[in-house]
Amino acid sequence: MVNGYVKDAQIEAAKILFDEMPERNAVSWSAMITGYVQVGMFKEALEHFNEMQLAGLRPNHAGIVGALSACGFLGALDQGRWIHAYVDRYRFEFDRVLGTALIDMYAKCGCIETTWHVFNEMLKRDVFAFTSMIYELANHGQSASSIKLFFRMQEEGVKPNEVTVYGIEAGVQHYGCLVDLFGRAGKLEEAKRVVREMPMEPDSYVLGALLNACIMHGDVELGKETADGLMQRSLDHCGVHVLLSNISIEVDGVVCEFVAGDRSHFLMEDITSLLVVIKTQLKAVGLDDDVITELIPG
Repeated sequence: MVNGYVKDAQIEAAKILFDEMPERNAVSWSAMITGYVQVGMFKEALEHFNEMQLAGLRPNHAGIVGALSACGFLGALDQGRWIHAYVDRYRFEFDRVLGTALIDMYAKCGCIETTWHVFNEMLKRDVFAFTSMIYELANHGQSASSIKLFFRMQEEGVKPNEVTVYGIEAGVQHYGCLVDLFGRAGKLEEAKRVVREMPMEPDSYVLGALLNACIMHGDVELGKETADGLMQRSLDHCGVHVLLSNISIEVDGVVCEFVAGDRSHFLMEDITSLLVVIKTQLKAVGLDDDVITELIPG
């Protein structure tokens, strides 16, 4: 009956019935602790947890998880650590629910390194454990680590849910990190898809990460497309054009290096003539003289 009132959010009725019980066991105490947590009465939840032990009863799994949740919301780090030690001392099963509760508690108390330690200690991690860790990393400004963990999650065969994805959608900077990671791995189509499916407009960081990936892997067409995207958003500058020109510096499998003032190349006359043509065409399309000089000095 206590549990029924708790599930119906009638915490006062549950408390009256609890107080009237001639005998109370770990299940009834834990039901009250869980109930207080569910309605946001975290201080009362911890008070009940302490009273339960004074009554000579050991909390069960549900009571431990409820108390850890209360510690997290109250920032009661010392009590949270005590409960963690209690779990170790009495060899509670360190399952995914308990592990996730510890992750949540330590993260809410600002102990992100300890959170990592708990996460890596877990023998089995489900979508909730991964999601909690991904969210907390993102929440603590560790976007790159959050996204890397998102990939690790999939490598371990754990399918993300909508909450997991929300955890890495905190801002445009997260998408920039994701594009950069895909780009470094040579997965340019995936990087392009991230940019295309973003819920907000990509900024210079996101498109710059994609352009750098194109340069790294020699994808000229995607590089031009990305540069066009930068120009359409008025985010282009001299550096963008220089980066774009560097994509095609390799000719017939040979990298050609040009140094200012060096005219020793055996095709120098042809190169000079071609540069004159390119300058003329650049002026014809309205490119500024400063940009042309940056691209083609002299």
